Amino acid sequence: MFSFLYNKLYKKIILIILSLFICLPYIDEIPYPLILDIPKSDEINITQEWKNLKYPCFKVESLSGNWLSDYSGHFSISDYENFRLNPGLYFGDEIKDYNEKEVLIGYGSEMYSLIQPIDKCVKAEIKNNDNYDNVYYILGGVNPKICDLHAPYIQSKCKSSYIVQSCSFSKTGSMTGINQCTIGLFGLFNLKELGLSIVPLKYFEFFEDENDAFNYIWFQEKRST
Repeated sequence: MFSFLYNKLYKKIILIILSLFICLPYIDEIPYPLILDIPKSDEINITQEWKNLKYPCFKVESLSGNWLSDYSGHFSISDYENFRLNPGLYFGDEIKDYNEKEVLIGYGSEMYSLIQPIDKCVKAEIKNNDNYDNVYYILGGVNPKICDLHAPYIQSKCKSSYIVQSCSFSKTGSMTGINQCTIGLFGLFNLKELGLSIVPLKYFEFFEDENDAFNYIWFQEKRST
């Protein structure tokens, strides 16, 4: 009996050692760092253009998804699932008109665009302010080169870029869905048609957090060097 258990344990040890030898060559190819320091709020260098921005400057997908879906319909975007996570890839390509489009909301409609000119969005009315706390947080800066990679067809250079968290919290405490907050990569571009504008480049999945976002940026920087 002892001999049987000894042989079984011995075989497990051999298998573990073999697994380690097989995996070691791939350690350097792990896409994300195991430990990553997230910048603290007082460590973030926020440029002057971003300091006066307001919640309406950062467009994200609503809980229903209607606005974004209707918006994409104006441009006959075929791969909607990719678009809703990577809108930056479509500006200047499938989306050449950056002006607002009419989208359905409830029983009516309103004008909507993902791209927000700064001179307009800082003055825009924040709707449902009585029932919701609509806020945003700048989580950290991103190299403009990474920003440019996420908007390859926009025909304008990225001036500055940040990871931003946009949130809408119910003041009554009612459940408004699991995606009360959306984290996204946003860039500042000087567009010929609109002037200085905030452009959403990438949205992260609703179950992801800021660690995932910064891990993603870390990997993109590593790939681009």
